[in-house]
Amino acid sequence: MDENIKDILDQDTWLPVTPDITKDGYIKIDLNKVDLVTYSFNKRFRQGENGPQLKLWFYDGNQPHQLDKDNSSVTLYGLDAGDKIKVISADQSDTWQAGRVVIALSSQAMATAGQYKRCVIEVKNKDQVIATINFNLDVLPNDFYNLNIGSDPFSSQVDEKVKNTINYFNDISKEATDKYDGLKQAIDNITDQIAKNNIVTKDQLLNYYTRDEIDAMLKKLNGDGEVTNKQSLPSGSFVGIPSTVTAYLGNGTVSRTLDSGENFATDISAILNNKTVYRVSTNEWVYSNEVTYVTPKIITVTPSSTSPRLYNSCGKDVSRSLTVVPYPADMVMTYGDITAYRISTNEYIDSRDTTTGSSGGNTGTTGNTGGNTGTTVITGINATSSNLEKVGVIRDSKVISKSGVPGRTISAGQDFQVSHYGTYNGEDYYQISTDEWIKGYDVTKVIKGNYNDVTISASNPRLYNDCLQNVSRSVSGTFHVDASISGIDNNGNTIYGLRISTNEYVNQKDVV
Repeated sequence: MDENIKDILDQDTWLPVTPDITKDGYIKIDLNKVDLVTYSFNKRFRQGENGPQLKLWFYDGNQPHQLDKDNSSVTLYGLDAGDKIKVISADQSDTWQAGRVVIALSSQAMATAGQYKRCVIEVKNKDQVIATINFNLDVLPNDFYNLNIGSDPFSSQVDEKVKNTINYFNDISKEATDKYDGLKQAIDNITDQIAKNNIVTKDQLLNYYTRDEIDAMLKKLNGDGEVTNKQSLPSGSFVGIPSTVTAYLGNGTVSRTLDSGENFATDISAILNNKTVYRVSTNEWVYSNEVTYVTPKIITVTPSSTSPRLYNSCGKDVSRSLTVVPYPADMVMTYGDITAYRISTNEYIDSRDTTTGSSGGNTGTTGNTGGNTGTTVITGINATSSNLEKVGVIRDSKVISKSGVPGRTISAGQDFQVSHYGTYNGEDYYQISTDEWIKGYDVTKVIKGNYNDVTISASNPRLYNDCLQNVSRSVSGTFHVDASISGIDNNGNTIYGLRISTNEYVNQKDVV
């Protein structure tokens, strides 16, 4: 016996449990509990039966467990009543994304009557075992299947053409039944909609709207699945997750759970089920009332006291005292009835506790319009180390003067040599020209030095340029390193990289 299969089958048995089965025959299995129980089927299989389906629906608690059909596997390992090893793999399907898996059992799996001595279903993601599920599997005897002519079973001598003909008519019968059921359901739905006056004729519709008006409505409502009214959002916008929320696919079905404290870049808002949603990945959406929304906005704000209300990007309270001086803000966050401005790396001051300047709108009481030109607000100014080769601008950033007066906006993707650094409101700033200082949060730092050679260890290593913009190129082998880079990307993640060519840095996690 293959040693891997033997290891799987030789596990201890657990408490027997009869699982819940849905109306369409799926066995609901909570992957968080499979280490405690052995599942028993209400349905038994017949000896020699060919093609019965074992339908499984995997859950994590109350949420369907998503499986990547391209990188996951579901395999049944069994030892039947005749001590024969059976290994059957499920065919990948789009239903795996919703946790639904179907294993088609062959007649060979039903060759011997009696209860399987061991039956285990293994769920893997790539090479990692997610769950090992114990089952009781019974095969009832079939006298016709066991009938012998001479020394060979009768069933094995049935003419191949007869079996093919039976299978052919079975397929036709099943297809006809499926089409009938589908047609009946469609007719029932239409009948119900007509009864509720939810369906109108073409003539009735044209009595209310012109063809141009109908075309305009169709264009307005067009979207992916049930997502409609898509609108582009400003570059650099993102959402924060205050508490665990559900992300939905474009057709409104559950996709996955997003954890509290995470940030996700967003580029589109839309309508789903008559509510505003933000897109957080290619086809995943979150409801706006469940998240914070952060978008670029340049404004100068002054705390109205030393103890204003402060939050992080996920709407959680931050406890810190502030000096009552002007602060340049670059982002605005909305969450429920809260509007707050970002004044440091992950701190947002409540607009109700500020006076604001005129550069970005007025949500509080109008006050200082751009800093105090007679007061130096950047403190602790020192010359930068000679090892600091340059800084790269990660995102558009508003510079300030040494006295805190907002200046021009520096676009992302530019490099600057810096001469001095200092501190303002607990954040580092770097001098990039005579009296222009850029926030350290918005730039990378490129440090020259003597580093060990590195070897690429990842199959698809992540590459960046000086400004943490992705570089698309395949690399492998060993490289000499002459500088390192660090910075915080647009999702709030700190990136460390090593320079392997003129303007290419490999992620430190992808090398050895």
